[in-house]
Amino acid sequence: MMVNMRHMGNSGKFAVIAGIVAAGLLVLTGMTLAEPVFIAFLGVLGLACLACLMEILRRRRFLMLAVAGLSTSLALAGSIAFLSTWELAFADQTSLFGTPLPTSDPDNYFFLAALSLLTALGTLFTGALWPGRRRSAQQARAAGVRTTPRGGTAARQGAQQNAARQGAVKQPVRRPAPRK
Repeated sequence: MMVNMRHMGNSGKFAVIAGIVAAGLLVLTGMTLAEPVFIAFLGVLGLACLACLMEILRRRRFLMLAVAGLSTSLALAGSIAFLSTWELAFADQTSLFGTPLPTSDPDNYFFLAALSLLTALGTLFTGALWPGRRRSAQQARAAGVRTTPRGGTAARQGAQQNAARQGAVKQPVRRPAPRK
């Protein structure tokens, strides 16, 4: 499995493993409805999100980071709006626009929060797992990396040739002097 994930760093591989463990814990939570299993699920999901975030930052995918941040903001706004329709959050305060939230259908706020959270998690995992573009020779030259026709960098191939030359030259074997 790790061979297929060569394009990822260690944090991307950790994110995949933590995501699989989180999915297993979610199934176990659904089967047992035990609170400690749910807390473990939230912890592993948090670790997976942190690993995805680190992989996205390492690959410099700032657009994915912005989409995940926007989705997270919408999820928080939907959650607060859903709780305020039940008067569980900010019950004594008026809303930002001066009119109270419509309470005829609070499920819309819940669906907004759930969909936004799923979008944020999906964006994080997609940004961490999606393979990057291969550099063309022209882009590599612009970046200052010299490529050879066989596809490797010139510095790496030069180091391999030097190592081969050094291995080909045999050093004289020193033997200890005979004892009398």
